[in-house]
Amino acid sequence: MAEHRFHVVIPKSKAELPGMVVIIIMVMVGFAFHYGIFGWAGSFIYLAIALSLVFWLYVKRKGDYFVLVDKDGVSWRDHFFSNYKFIPWKFIQRIDYLVFEINFMLKETAQVVSFPTSGLSDEDAEKMKQTISDIIEEREKNNEL
Repeated sequence: MAEHRFHVVIPKSKAELPGMVVIIIMVMVGFAFHYGIFGWAGSFIYLAIALSLVFWLYVKRKGDYFVLVDKDGVSWRDHFFSNYKFIPWKFIQRIDYLVFEINFMLKETAQVVSFPTSGLSDEDAEKMKQTISDIIEEREKNNEL
């Protein structure tokens, strides 16, 4: 049995920067809104509360960003706002390879879980698809014996 494994670490700058830019823009808009209504005092009170909440959110949500495909299943965490996901092979009914995502249809519930490949390079996305195909082919061959 050949060992098929695909593991890519997504750089923190690529995973966290877009989320932090959105949060900073929201804080700036809130600052301007509160300045227009309450003046300087209200806007700085808002800024103090918002920055402490942003810091708390960053500490709570930061982590490792990766994609892992191995004999156990598929797992990933690809950006700042995502949660860790793990799908064992025994729960996957069908896999659809699309241009910018891979869809996993789960057994019994027919729920579709999407993995966006936009965070990976084109070469890594193709390697991931090939590794998934190799593992599925090997699992089917072993189940037929």
